[in-house]
Amino acid sequence: MARWSNGIPLDAVARLCYAPAMSVPTYRKITRWIFDHMLWDTAPTAGTGFWPGLWATRKLLLALVGSAVLTWWEWVEHHPPDIAIVTIVHFVFVFALIALLVYLGLWFRGKRSPSEQGPRSL
Repeated sequence: MARWSNGIPLDAVARLCYAPAMSVPTYRKITRWIFDHMLWDTAPTAGTGFWPGLWATRKLLLALVGSAVLTWWEWVEHHPPDIAIVTIVHFVFVFALIALLVYLGLWFRGKRSPSEQGPRSL
């Protein structure tokens, strides 16, 4: 078994260096946050059916409407193959803007995301 210079086993040093929350890969944290807060947000609602489903996906629908409006404004300026790329770029930027607003809203309200673990640090 490999040991540190002071005699502590290396696997014990690795366990001391990494907090449990750090053992989750970053892309999983980002994916979980996007799914929990952007794609399907049921926090303020309860119930099942069509209208609660629309309410839960309101940020995604808002991003689709926002990108559609931006694309409509630029419809005359681009050729048909280019308009598909422009639409995707608009959707990504609008979705990122909504994600930033949601993140800032959570930060100012002091709510922790479900992916955070452990006690809250100051």
